Formats: sequence, C-alpha cells, structure tokens
Amino acid sequence: MTTLRISHSSRLSWLMLFIGLYAVSISHQAMATTSIPSFISQQLDSAKTLGQSRFTYYFFDIYDATLYAPNGEYSPQQPFALSLAYLRDFKGRDIADRSIDEMRDLGYRDVAYLAQWLVAMESAFPDIKSGDVLTGLVDPQQHTQFYLNGEPTHYVADPQFTEAFFAIWLSDNTSQPKMRKQLLGQSK
Repeated sequence: MTTLRISHSSRLSWLMLFIGLYAVSISHQAMATTSIPSFISQQLDSAKTLGQSRFTYYFFDIYDATLYAPNGEYSPQQPFALSLAYLRDFKGRDIADRSIDEMRDLGYRDVAYLAQWLVAMESAFPDIKSGDVLTGLVDPQQHTQFYLNGEPTHYVADPQFTEAFFAIWLSDNTSQPKMRKQLLGQSK
C-alpha cells in the first residue's frame, strides 16, 4: 500500500488557493445580490438590477457598474439608471474628459455639443473618492439626472447628451463589449 504524503507547505498552498477561490465566489455573489438604492427605486418604477460588471484598466480595478431597469428590461428609449461604484480616487475633470474621448470614439464629433457636454459633466462629476457611487438616471424625456452617493449633483435636459453618454457603456460599438453584455444581463 502506498501512502500519499502531503507536506505542510503543500497543504498550506491548497488551503490558500481554496480560500482565494471562495473569496472570489463570495465577492461575485455580493455584487450580484445588491439591493436597489432608494433614490433609484423612487424614480424608476419596478426597478430591478439587470446586470453588473467590473471595469479594469491595465490590471487596476476602476469601478463596478450596475444597470437598473424597470422590471429588469432595458430599452434605451425608456427610463433606466447606471451606477458606477468607484474603487479608486479620480478628479471629476478627468472623468469628464475621458467621457468626451469615449463619445468622440463612438462618432459624436460636433465640437459645439462636445463643449457643452464637457461643461455639463464637469458640473455633474465632483472629485471622486474610492467608495463613492456616481449614478446617471434617465427620465421618460431622455434627460439625465446625476447623483453622487444618492444626492443629486446636476440635471442635463438634453436627449442627445443622454444618448451619447450612455452609449459609452450600452452602445453596440462600445469600447467594452464584454462589459456591455454583462450590464445587459447577457453573460457573466
């Protein structure tokens, strides 16, 4: 009879691997079972979480995104909300600049509109600290109300802005197609 001997360091390695995998599983479960923030449920009838995704850039976790829609059914012509829970500190101006770059990459090139939208986003996006949640909520008129940690920051009454801004995450041509699918609940 052969006896299998497992060294102490090998057992410790397996235990650490198991703990790591369990922690990842728990964090994904926690992300999937988040409750609907009250300011969203008050503005969005029958709001349900449609999907979630984490945005990572060059191995740095940037934010966790969550898409909320009435009855969990997204339509760009209907009200919805997108929340970004930041995992790092950022200047509001940098977020606005990056958003303009993404809009431009999606084909929005009217210089006058982009300038107006930059000013609107600079008003909507204060400096962000890790743990802050920035939310854009689209109303029936396709206007956007921004919130920081559930408190309103700025209202943009421009349907073209709403289309361009949320296209960053939800357009077929987004720079992050995997994230789009996850937000729309189409894949894990």
